[in-house]
Amino acid sequence: MTRTADFELPEEIDLQMEVANVGSRTLAVLADLGICGVVLLSVYVLSSLLDWNVTDWLTGFGANAVTIVLIMLLFATPWIYFFLFEWRWNGQTPGKRLLHLRVVKVDGAPVSWIDILLRDSVRPLDAFGPMALLGLLLIFVSRRGQRLGDRIARTLVIHETTIDWSIFDKVEEAAALEAPPVRLSAAQWELLHRFLNRREELPLEARTRVAASVYQNLKPLAAGTDLERSPLEPEPWLVELARRT
Repeated sequence: MTRTADFELPEEIDLQMEVANVGSRTLAVLADLGICGVVLLSVYVLSSLLDWNVTDWLTGFGANAVTIVLIMLLFATPWIYFFLFEWRWNGQTPGKRLLHLRVVKVDGAPVSWIDILLRDSVRPLDAFGPMALLGLLLIFVSRRGQRLGDRIARTLVIHETTIDWSIFDKVEEAAALEAPPVRLSAAQWELLHRFLNRREELPLEARTRVAASVYQNLKPLAAGTDLERSPLEPEPWLVELARRT
């Protein structure tokens, strides 16, 4: 069942967003952890190629030091990864971006670095290792799909709806119809409106001939506008020209 969160914007507009479910959040985390694994593997391979004796250096401190450093790397790398990406990408990591997810405040506002810090401070307790089961359980039972870190930071993860940018193309096309006015001199304006006011009195043949003559006379004034390339017949073209004067 799809869960939603209601936000009341300052303009007294109610906005409803879909809360991310357990499945999409799990896939996003797995994708992010996969990237972290690739980073750690790349560092290891690079150190091997450059003949960095990191392991030998650590071994000099004893086996316990190696174990501690490895544990710190396993926990610190994902923590730094999630914090930096969610901070710089406004609530998104590569995994969340792939799944169209985003972290926001419970009121719909963007998250700050403090919110992300609070949220990620308990990530080892509800998102890593066996404790991830606790995080999944909290997400599942919470009405807003919040794990422990979300409750502390007062955040939630929403599913972003893909924006259909083509509607803005239609707006631009409609705006293009509102072309700038065409400037006419007093004599040209008189010629145009005299024809339009008297055209009903003219026989069809004379009306067509006069319209073509006035059209040829006034068309150069539309240079640089869409009217210059308009496929309209002379009389409808003159009507449009009059609308823009």
